[in-house]
Order: sequence, then C-alpha cells, then structure tokens
Amino acid sequence: MTQFAIITGAAGGMGTAIASLLGRTQELLLTDVNREKLNELLEKLSDEGIQAQGLVGDLSDPHVAASLAERCAGSGNIRSIVNAAGLSPAQADWHSIIRANIIGPVQMLNVLEPLLGAGTACVMIASVAGHLGPPDTEIERLLDNPLQSDLYGLLEPKLTALVAAQGGTMEGHAYSFSKRAILRLCETRALDWGDKKARIVSLSPGVVATPMGQKEAESGNRAQALVDATPAGRWGTAADIAAAVEFLLSNEAGYITGSDIRVDGGAVAAMRGKAF
Repeated sequence: MTQFAIITGAAGGMGTAIASLLGRTQELLLTDVNREKLNELLEKLSDEGIQAQGLVGDLSDPHVAASLAERCAGSGNIRSIVNAAGLSPAQADWHSIIRANIIGPVQMLNVLEPLLGAGTACVMIASVAGHLGPPDTEIERLLDNPLQSDLYGLLEPKLTALVAAQGGTMEGHAYSFSKRAILRLCETRALDWGDKKARIVSLSPGVVATPMGQKEAESGNRAQALVDATPAGRWGTAADIAAAVEFLLSNEAGYITGSDIRVDGGAVAAMRGKAF
C-alpha cells in the first residue's frame, strides 16, 4: 500500500517547506483553510513532480476532520503526520488562536489515531512561547481537554486575570498556553501511540522568517526581542524547521517520542527565567 504524509497548515511558510521535503519520498495529503494558497501549492508541487492531494477546511470543524479521516482510510498507510497549522497573536483574536492551535490539532488526532500503524510518526509544531510564557495550572488543565463545552467561557476570566496581573494581551497568553498544551498533548498521548508502535513528538521553533514570524516582529510584540536574544544570532528559516521535521519522522529518530525538540537557535536557553 502507498505510504503517505499528512501536513496541516500546508500552505503556510513552514508547511510549504515541509511539503517540498517530504514529497520527495512520500505522497502527500495537504490541508489548509486557504483554498487559493493551497491550490497554488498543489500546482507548485506538481511542477516539481510531487504527488499531492488537498483538503480545504478548518480541522476544528468536526465535519472537516471526518473528511480527513475518510480520505486517509482509502489512501494507504499513514507514514507521517505534521501539524503545522496555527495562528499567532498578530494574526487573530484569542478565540481563533485557541481554535486553530489546540482544538483543531486535538480534533485531527482523534480522527487519525484509529488509523495509526506500526512506524507512523507525528510531529506537532509548537513554539518556544510554550516554554517561556507564565505558568497557570488552571488554564493548563482546561486546555488538556479543549473539546469540553464552554471552553471559551471558562478561559476568559482566567486569561483576563493573567493580563491584569502580568501584563501582555489575551492573544499573547492564549498563544503561549495553546502551544504549551501541544507539548503536554504529545507527552500524554505517547503512551497509547507506543502501544501501536507509533511515535508522536512536538517541535518548538524560535522566531522563523516566515510571513507569520515577520508579521509578529512588525506588530511590536516580542518576536524581535526574542531574535535579538537568540545565541545563534539570526532568524530561523522554514528550511531549518523542515530539516528537523524530516529527521524526527525518520527511522533514525525511532527512539524519540513523547518529548519536545527545540529548534530555536538557543532562544529558550537565553530567555529562561526572564520576563517574556
């Protein structure tokens, strides 16, 4: 049977780089909310001789997630899964950030997990913000179960209190906690994935020179300050992230699961313990 790779958020900067790399050895099933950009990517990959099909939609929508599962069930063996979908504080309100960054990923994993096979590997793109944002055990517990009813109603007063106590914005804190939720998600699900001889890891990029990263830097948020503090002395690139993803999905990374890999130029090491 054909082995294929699923990439969500495929039309974004990191998703496109990952698709071009994985498409050399695997057939691709790509998802994105932006129909026009996804079609442009599919055309580009076709010109490169890469076989890919697309699914347009928001995976936080159960109907879209179900359509993804249906496509997978008839396509062959799932070899690789990469969740590169997400929104940053400069792009959206905090509700949309929570929906894209944790509700959608959980919805996706829930429909795909029954289809896992031996050798399936998954990389969930997180962020250094998940390491550097302030802790709050109550918010973390809520996001451990992001499909619960009235999630936004439960989160709003806690995020409001956090902004009042520590500054920042609702969007910034929602982003940090949603990415920390991805780290926790990969840890907790690794046990069941191991029973199926499958692996799941998270990858935390630093500030990456994609349209999303550049918009964050231009917005006056903390992205540029993080770049300035990075020991590597430069922005990350989509190619940096794609290369790390390719390794983590490979058999050479077969002993890596349930953990987070930081591809951040040393940003967390430089900022640990400092206000972010």
